[in-house]
Amino acid sequence: MKIFLYMLVFIGGFNTFYAQERVKLVWPPPPDEAKIEFVSSIHNSDDLGIKKGFFSKAFDFLFGKEERSLRAPFGVHAHEERVYTTDIATKSLYIFDKKKNNMITISGSKKEQFLYPIDITTDESGNIYVSDSVRAKIYVFEKDGDYKYSIEPKMLQRPVGIAISPDKKLYIVDALSSQIHVTSLKGDYLGSIGKNGTGDGEFNRPTFMDIGHDGKLYVSDSMNHRVQILGSDGGFIDKFGKLGQEIGNFGSPRGISIDSDENIYVCDTMFNNIQIFNQKKELLMVLGRYGDKRGEFALAEDISITKDNIIYVTDTNNNRIQLFKLINSAQIRSLK
Repeated sequence: MKIFLYMLVFIGGFNTFYAQERVKLVWPPPPDEAKIEFVSSIHNSDDLGIKKGFFSKAFDFLFGKEERSLRAPFGVHAHEERVYTTDIATKSLYIFDKKKNNMITISGSKKEQFLYPIDITTDESGNIYVSDSVRAKIYVFEKDGDYKYSIEPKMLQRPVGIAISPDKKLYIVDALSSQIHVTSLKGDYLGSIGKNGTGDGEFNRPTFMDIGHDGKLYVSDSMNHRVQILGSDGGFIDKFGKLGQEIGNFGSPRGISIDSDENIYVCDTMFNNIQIFNQKKELLMVLGRYGDKRGEFALAEDISITKDNIIYVTDTNNNRIQLFKLINSAQIRSLK
């Protein structure tokens, strides 16, 4: 009888815990109308419904069938049915393909392994571009993970964030030179933007960037504790943010992404949150805080927002990617 009672207590406690876990987590919290909802955490392919094995392209041979979990996810890029993330602990790129129900692991080219893969982007043909800040180059792979070629302009020192513009130019953020280098998708050097400094159009250890639908460049100017907005030609347009602990200011802005209404989402690794601004530079919402629960972060490093406003955030020290969705994109503008 005692065993039966203990089992009832255990089951009842488990059901209570499970029910709590299933409670919707939204921002802003009730009674305000919810605009963003937590969806799930991704630690491995199972969390995306990918159940069996994966294909691994590392030095062009199969890596194995054992499941791999994220250890230190860093950069993230989501497009259509694929989620891409670099992992600085395993020195790999993971591709979760929900449509094909598989996971591809890329650890480098035929001749060399990644040393510090940072960011990922893709072009309209599905080719994959990966920046390696220690190798000082951009690796390019076919959609299936086969290595194609590398892009390594002579002036490139510490590539971090990368993005491809609507007119098919590759923009490479160089943290060490505090510049943005521009090449063709084949690697032909087209020019550089900015220099080290604190003035308009100057940078101090920039990290990530995104490109809006109209071609504007949004750059996390990390050690200047601000975001800069530039034209596609690199000309300065606007800036916002400064060092400070108040919301609307930054400690260490990193990942940056634009939603369908051109709102600007900025990860801050010092404050462990995401701040959302409109095009008028007005703060709309703050998402997250330090911790390991749902919607909390321990080093919120990078962010990617899909066309249908699904939000992916690398939560590096919690060994996961967190997934959110924008419930009503039109109404987020009324949050101020």
